[in-house]
Amino acid sequence: MLVTGRRAAVALVTLAALAGVTLPWMACARESRTWPVARAALAAYAVGHLVCHQRPDRSFASCGHTWPVCGRCAGLYLGAATGVLLVGVRRKGVARAVPSRLWRWRLVLAALPSAVLWAGEVFLRLDPGTLVRFVGALPAGAGGAAWLMAVARGDLL
Repeated sequence: MLVTGRRAAVALVTLAALAGVTLPWMACARESRTWPVARAALAAYAVGHLVCHQRPDRSFASCGHTWPVCGRCAGLYLGAATGVLLVGVRRKGVARAVPSRLWRWRLVLAALPSAVLWAGEVFLRLDPGTLVRFVGALPAGAGGAAWLMAVARGDLL
């Protein structure tokens, strides 16, 4: 069971980091004349539709097409890619085991900017814009990736 959880964490963090790195290019890849590239881009849009509303007014655009996910989701995925890089550069052999209780607080704090923005949108009818949604989601993506990497490494107490 423990090995399965670690493998799942590795798979999730890998997918999130890959999505974060490739996300800005998917809109342009839709127009590719290379069949595998265009198909991969269309698959990214299909998967994006499963996890995101894909509203054009809340999404970034490249090459005349909106991205496969909205600005907030893009922030989560690009934040995850950044989190993988930041956590991945730590020195090997340094004990970094952290209690689960502390991880819960870290994750709550990382999600706080997005939660505050979301609450402002829902309850106060504010529209912070795509860029602010994106920036607000970056810490949650980075924190989630850091936690998944800790799970994968067995660094939780």
